[in-house]
Amino acid sequence: MSPLLTRLLASASALGVSTLPSHALDPTAVELEELQVTAQGGSANPVAAVAGPAANLKTQISSSVVALPGNSTVIDAAEIARLPVQSYGDLFRPVAGFDVSNYGQGGVGFGIALRGFSDAEHGRDVAVFIDGVPINEVSSIHTPNYVDLNPLIPETIRSISIVRGPFSVEAGDANLGGSIFIETKRAEPFSTVGASGGSFGTGRGLATFSQIGPGIQPFLAYEGYGTGGYRENGDLGRYNAFNKVTIPLDLGSSLSLRVQMYGTGFGQPGYLERDRVRAGLVSPRAATNITDGGGKTLQTFVANYVNGGPDDELSALLYASHDVFSRFSDFGAGQRGQVEERETVGGRIRKVWTTSLFDGLPTQFLVGGDWRSDALDVNTGPSVARTFTARTLDLDLSQHNLAAYAQVQVKPAPWLKLTGGARFDQFFYDVRNNLDPALSPKVSPNVVSPKGGAALTPFDWLELFANHGQGFRSPSASSELTNNPRLTPLTIESTEGGGRLVFDRFSLLGTVFFTDIANEVFQPAPGLPVQNLGKSRRDGFEVEAKVLAYREGLDRVALFANYSGVSARLLNGAPSIFIPNVPAYLATVGAEFDVAAPAALLPGGRLTGAAYLSYIGAKPLTEDGVLHSSPYPRVSGRIAYVHQSGWTTYGQATWYPGDRTSESIFNFGSSVSASAAEIVTSPQPRLTLLAGITSSFATGAPLR
Repeated sequence: MSPLLTRLLASASALGVSTLPSHALDPTAVELEELQVTAQGGSANPVAAVAGPAANLKTQISSSVVALPGNSTVIDAAEIARLPVQSYGDLFRPVAGFDVSNYGQGGVGFGIALRGFSDAEHGRDVAVFIDGVPINEVSSIHTPNYVDLNPLIPETIRSISIVRGPFSVEAGDANLGGSIFIETKRAEPFSTVGASGGSFGTGRGLATFSQIGPGIQPFLAYEGYGTGGYRENGDLGRYNAFNKVTIPLDLGSSLSLRVQMYGTGFGQPGYLERDRVRAGLVSPRAATNITDGGGKTLQTFVANYVNGGPDDELSALLYASHDVFSRFSDFGAGQRGQVEERETVGGRIRKVWTTSLFDGLPTQFLVGGDWRSDALDVNTGPSVARTFTARTLDLDLSQHNLAAYAQVQVKPAPWLKLTGGARFDQFFYDVRNNLDPALSPKVSPNVVSPKGGAALTPFDWLELFANHGQGFRSPSASSELTNNPRLTPLTIESTEGGGRLVFDRFSLLGTVFFTDIANEVFQPAPGLPVQNLGKSRRDGFEVEAKVLAYREGLDRVALFANYSGVSARLLNGAPSIFIPNVPAYLATVGAEFDVAAPAALLPGGRLTGAAYLSYIGAKPLTEDGVLHSSPYPRVSGRIAYVHQSGWTTYGQATWYPGDRTSESIFNFGSSVSASAAEIVTSPQPRLTLLAGITSSFATGAPLR
């Protein structure tokens, strides 16, 4: 047993922590759209048709996220298969309100933001879970609550459930802009072998094996990936082994066990001065320091237990992981290194009761508890060619989080549902600073996060909802508490209201939200100082529309569009006006399709895919807004031919027709008085192409 894990378990035991497993989202209730599944000509690969607008669900008694009185979205496996996904950020780009930034720095996590939070901070303001396991890396030296979804294989995803805003009682730390619950597949009646390749020397191989039957159900996926990268020193290689088995138990219960092993090594092109790139004085493909780069290895074990149906479910989770991450980057003052070893253990237990109080009041109670313990060994300092020359930080630390939460839903009328809940989170920090023992805090802050809302359906075609909630982010032991041990969790308050019109083939949703933070915290880049910007407010809105434009037999064509705008402002007065790196608006329009292929050209098959155009507004890069990015468009599309015999061939493309410097752009100077020379970028490639082929073959009982 490693010293880190020994120390972590010992300190957890000292706290009197018991094992508290976690929940998996209700796999039946999270379906936002009903999918028609058919098997064609004995094909091993079922075809899932594009569906129309989903029914109103907000006034239903359910523990699913789509029943919360807020703006939520569920993406299922069939929709993911149609999307042009070249990296995990592409899973979220067409979804309303998502601001995604591909930094182009190898295996580093993307910027993923919701509701006016910065896209410069590696997803730290969104709480992310996979099979109930929290993914945010608390107290990460890279960025507090850093999110890295590179180990996620898109073909293993069953569903992605998204809650905008801090309104899910089951999401605790980092639940500011919203929460993302990813659920992996349990089993399929077929297995696959595939290969793909594309621009910049990119190649990928993937094999899956699965069976459906009365006994143990396996789902295995093995991936190898490599690319030379668009920019110099942009090479990356990775391996990924995903192993999951589900064991049916007595009385309708089941146990899922998952073991995953992931590793990557990469170079980093770094960031270039934006104005020099635009003026043609430096190539957009040039590297800052050809010795920059890093790597990551991750081993994860997850056990999920579920007993009972969604309305009376008892679920439990236990997980453990070991992660070693390194990054050596030159941000203009010489290369600096970050090396972090992390071991995490934790769990959750969750119970749902659905009843009728007083013989006529439909009610559901949800209660649960979380436990998470992290042990970290953190080192930073100047380096040359990825070798430390000195140490500026050397920490051994442990962070524990105990939480309890409860939620109640009451339906006093068929057209009205009230929802209320709260969670309590207690943190315990123990930091040992090996370079300056006097800065070794031992603190235990806590935070309470209440939530509440209402939904009503005065007509079958109209759904209205409103809610209020608080969210928080824990302080970082590696970058904040050593200098300010009295720091408490950052908290926000957010209010939302909205409505949705839904008809047979058309739906329209609109929401407005207002979010207040007492002390905005901003970190322009990993390793740079954390800045306190004072009070802030975010006022925004989101509009989404979907229409089933064509429906004939199994053929479907759907059109979608969304627009979100936000005013993210600092309230301390001029010149501090704007929160940096928040685009003023995000707009997307697109289509998805699943139709029979022309018999004269491609007999016995189907054409599936999606295409969309996004337009991202300008982002202020200084608090006065004088320096800012430019608006830019992005176009992405995919088309696949699915043959009835079980093989699929596909092609996809991503095109930046306008500015390529504004997606990944940062201010490496002062947030108030930076100069244009301190605005840096990692330019995107003009055009990226990818094509591949996959063969599917039956290995289990057919879907019923």
